[in-house]
Amino acid sequence: MRDNTPPHRPDFDDGDDELQEIIELEEQPLDEDDDDLEEVTLEQLEARLAMAGGDDDEEEDEEELRDRERIAAITDEATVTFTKHTAPVFACSLHPNYNWAVTGSEDDRAFVWETSTGDVLYEITDHKDTVTETHFSHDGVYLATGDLAGELFAFKVSEKHDERPILTKIWEYSMSDMSWLFWHRAAHILLAGSDSGEVFVFRIPSGDCKILPGQSSRCESGELSGDGKKLFTAYVNGSVKLWDLKSCQVLIDVNESHPMGFGEITHAVVACERESPFYVCAEASGKMLFCTNNGPVSTIQSEHGIECLAFAPSSADLKLFACGSLDGRISIWDYAKSALRTICENPVPNDAVIRIKWLNDHTILAATSQGNLNAFDARTGILKFTLTGHYYHIYEFVYKPQENLLLTVSEDNTAKIFKVPALGD
Repeated sequence: MRDNTPPHRPDFDDGDDELQEIIELEEQPLDEDDDDLEEVTLEQLEARLAMAGGDDDEEEDEEELRDRERIAAITDEATVTFTKHTAPVFACSLHPNYNWAVTGSEDDRAFVWETSTGDVLYEITDHKDTVTETHFSHDGVYLATGDLAGELFAFKVSEKHDERPILTKIWEYSMSDMSWLFWHRAAHILLAGSDSGEVFVFRIPSGDCKILPGQSSRCESGELSGDGKKLFTAYVNGSVKLWDLKSCQVLIDVNESHPMGFGEITHAVVACERESPFYVCAEASGKMLFCTNNGPVSTIQSEHGIECLAFAPSSADLKLFACGSLDGRISIWDYAKSALRTICENPVPNDAVIRIKWLNDHTILAATSQGNLNAFDARTGILKFTLTGHYYHIYEFVYKPQENLLLTVSEDNTAKIFKVPALGD
């Protein structure tokens, strides 16, 4: 008998008169009043059941009505809206030289399309799971896409803008479930983190691979150091590591036993300062860990939980980094002084910050859960402008400063192109 087989029902003794008497049913005559039972149609029954749950339905109806009113009031300021995806869109990238965008979606597809018209240039149908990563290489020679199941593809981009097809698949790889993927900033090297904790480092197009070993704990986040020679990673078991990419050796390992360590976490983000060996890891409860090449140096506890993190450009005169939180605030920190400089408040209450990126030395842009794009002066916390058009979560955005172009992707199944207003100093 299998372990999960339920026990047999015991046999009854037919000769047991007492038991038989208990389970025997006697016929009962119908009361005369039974003839007066009310007849109810199916429609009437459904109506009565609906009335029983009326309060809940009314609350849901009111919430749905408020949401419809909110959406109806949104002005779409996008210059182009791409609508070929049939499910939420999670990934996007802009080609560095051509007017091309690539987007990836829960519909298991990625599209390359023209940013000025929204016309489809190429459809990628190789994926069988949600496409969460799409990236052109730094020079636009290759395009990489990845899905949640860990299927990775690399495509060679046509050398002539008008050549068709514009992409040729030159490499593919199946890893364990993928958590993140990005290109090296200056080489055709693709880095991918996995749910099992391993980090894969591929050379494209040869496919030569190095593996940074994991600990059976999801590699939640990773980013290149400023010099491009090291990788800073965070894991859900609380470990934080700095890797040498050439030797695959661990240079820093801050684990749960370290006095500055995190312990087990649910969400973590990392960031690396471009001009110096300075790294920060932040987790959802608001704790931040600061490291150099020599190891951890300090921790700070923010009053707000942290969803996203970004250092100001290295050209900035102030040493700032920004933390976005789900309560709608962006905390601007002066890391030279380990002090909070200012807080930027989203103009719409409870509008969670999903992504933040710096547009120039002093302007930080936040993408929110209600589809807004809010730009702030990081020195003062003052709102500079808002771009609208999406009506649900903006999951990712990329900025092309040469053309002042912004590409966004959203839970509302669309991708949009915006022209960014003048940023000033």
